[in-house]
Amino acid sequence: MGFLSYNPTDGRLIASYEEHTDSEVEQILQRSHDAWKQWSARPLSERAAFLNRLADLLETRVDEYAALSVSEMGKPFAEAQGEIKKSAFGARHFAGDGLAYVADELIPGTPAKIVYQSIGPIFGVMPWNLPFWQVLRFFIPAALIGNTVIVKHAETVQGSAAAIEKLILDAGAPDGLYSNLVIDRKRAPAVIADPRIAAVTVTGSTAAGRAVAEQAGSLGKKVVLELGGSDPFVVFDDADFDKAVQMAVVSRYSNNAQSCIAAKRIFVHAPIAERFTAAFVDAVKRIPVGDPMKAETKLGPLARADIRDNVQRQVDDAVKAGARVLTGGKQIAGPGYFYEPTVIAGLPREAAVAREEFFGPVAMLFTFKDEDEAVALANDTEYGLGAAVWSTNPERAERVASRIEAGAVFINDFVRSDPRAPFGGVKGSGFGRELGGLGARELANAKLVWKGA
Repeated sequence: MGFLSYNPTDGRLIASYEEHTDSEVEQILQRSHDAWKQWSARPLSERAAFLNRLADLLETRVDEYAALSVSEMGKPFAEAQGEIKKSAFGARHFAGDGLAYVADELIPGTPAKIVYQSIGPIFGVMPWNLPFWQVLRFFIPAALIGNTVIVKHAETVQGSAAAIEKLILDAGAPDGLYSNLVIDRKRAPAVIADPRIAAVTVTGSTAAGRAVAEQAGSLGKKVVLELGGSDPFVVFDDADFDKAVQMAVVSRYSNNAQSCIAAKRIFVHAPIAERFTAAFVDAVKRIPVGDPMKAETKLGPLARADIRDNVQRQVDDAVKAGARVLTGGKQIAGPGYFYEPTVIAGLPREAAVAREEFFGPVAMLFTFKDEDEAVALANDTEYGLGAAVWSTNPERAERVASRIEAGAVFINDFVRSDPRAPFGGVKGSGFGRELGGLGARELANAKLVWKGA
């Protein structure tokens, strides 16, 4: 039985995809290993030239790929276009300024240097919420250093998965540089165990990531994990009020509110809590919900029916625990998997649902009295991906940012990834880094070369 892909806007079946057989998986593994031997031997300049061609094609095909992404996961078309453009920017960055990330590094005071080299085929387990960017952001630096890549993409975005494989071939990649592996998650352990796989990278749930890490670690294979998040968005009474409200809405509800780095828990300083809550709820009520292909839409459907059902379960659990629904809180009747943009407040910290990640259009509002409480609330989670701190007092903002347990803290801005900066988390949000210099060297052999007299 293959995978079924449904359009989340209307629930219509788009296509079905047959899984690769065991013999096909074996062929893909061997082809990837053979390609690695050849690709890693090519000059860095050739690998960079390939990335520039990749960027050219992405820019040419923005609308095509954006429409495909919308059809499979439902994000607004303009945001899908942005995802493709960002991928193109990432390819150009690593083909240009990114070359410095993998250049030989002299060790001062010694006759030695560090040489960054490839390690082999990388197995990537990727999610559906950013079907192009999530894959390309790890493929681009991995390919630059000389690795090859095999990707098990999410079952519901197999059209995007196939499009990425063709894109990379069209850009002039050798056969086997990138391989799309159509398998069920239950078959992933066999791929991880294969001796030709050098490392594994996972973007997904904390539970899935830990299971992969346990297996890969037992085999001595490196793992990069970018997992769930319940990012705090901390607003002090001296923040730029209007901008903080606006960016809180953007951060929580972009990408159909299905992002690991969304502002899921919003903490507001007591002196402005009432005013902030009123302004935030008013802005959320005015979010245009509807057909993601229409220019005016800012919130489309959730990706699957079961995701929508789980969001409803979480909201119901929050209400039972004592939370108040300030707006929304219900599924939207009709075709597709739509859910009202929702705001809840008054959820007790000890409630079980307060420990969960809301992967849908639900914002949780909390109040704090001082810096210590703000930090305690922000860190009161198993996750540690991103965080935002809003204050016009630079010393306060830096002080609070330094105390928050997260892989990234944005001051007077909302959390997002950028090809030029490392991205990743701590605690239950994973370990390792993608993007930037750290990401470029994460899946490389940092080989020491020491020259004696």
